Amino acid sequence: MSGLLIAIEGPDGAGRTSQARALAAWLEHRGREVKLLRLKHSSLARVTLQGLQRRMDISERALFLLYAADLADLWYAEAEPALAAGKIVLFDRYTLTPRVRASIHGVDPDWLRDALGFVPMADLTLLLEAPARERLRRLLARRRFLQPRETGALAPTPELMTHALRYQRRLGRLYAEAGDHAGVVRIDASRSPQAVQEEARRAVQRLLRRRSRREETPS
Repeated sequence: MSGLLIAIEGPDGAGRTSQARALAAWLEHRGREVKLLRLKHSSLARVTLQGLQRRMDISERALFLLYAADLADLWYAEAEPALAAGKIVLFDRYTLTPRVRASIHGVDPDWLRDALGFVPMADLTLLLEAPARERLRRLLARRRFLQPRETGALAPTPELMTHALRYQRRLGRLYAEAGDHAGVVRIDASRSPQAVQEEARRAVQRLLRRRSRREETPS
C-alpha cells in the first residue's frame, strides 16, 4: 500500500495531540508503519516558534511564514520520504491551523493558502471541535495561565477571560468554515477521549478501505 497523509487539526484544548498519539499507537498495533509529526517541532524553527508564542509584538504574516518554514522542514526532511516508503504520515496540525491563526488577525486567506501550496492536501483531515468554554477549561486545568495567543489580548486586562472566550469562539468558527470541504471529518471533541478516538479510528478505517479497493482495481 502506498503512503497516506492524515492531519489532525483543531484549536488548542480540543485534545488534538493526545488523539494523534493514540491514533498513531492504534495504527502501529494494526501493523502499519506510522510517522507522527508535530507542527512547530522541526529542527529548523522549533525553538524560535516556541519563544514567539508568548509574544504579540511580531506581525501575524511574519509568524505565519515561520510556521510555513517549520512545515517545509518537516515535509521535505521527514514526511515526503516516509510517504515514499509507504508509511502513514500523521500530522498533529498541518496547513489548517497556521491558516486559521493568521486569518483571524486579518491576513488574506487566499495568500495564506497559496503560501502553503508546496505541500499536498491531506488524504484525510480530522477536525476536532469543542466549545470555547470547554477548551479554555482544559487549558487551565493543565497550567495556571493562558498564553497571549490563546486569549488574543496584547496585555493582561481585568476582563481577560471574557476576552479569551470571545476570541476562542471566533477561532472555532474559523476552523469550522475553513474545514467545511471534502476530505475533512469534523469530530465532536467535547465527548470523552475514548469516544473521540473511536470516531477518528472509524474515519481512518474508511480511508484505508477506499485506498485498498482502489489499489486492487485493475488499471
